[in-house]
Amino acid sequence: MRRLLMFIALAALGGGLFLWHKQNEQKNTMAQQTAQTATASAPRQTYEHDWAKHSLDTTHSVIDQIQRQRKDDDLKDAVGRR
Repeated sequence: MRRLLMFIALAALGGGLFLWHKQNEQKNTMAQQTAQTATASAPRQTYEHDWAKHSLDTTHSVIDQIQRQRKDDDLKDAVGRR
């Protein structure tokens, strides 16, 4: 009888620790995900050794801006022709 009670107590303790660990793990992953989304939306800082990436980013942003401007101009022309 004593062994059965010890087994039940140890099983309950182990189960409690397992559940506690799972809850803390979920909280940590949620915190990491929110941190990642916050940093993803913020503009990146330019570092001294990251000049190549910065120049490529600048080039792509200018290309995107030109494409948007051309698209807007085409829409204005299409509206004016009607």
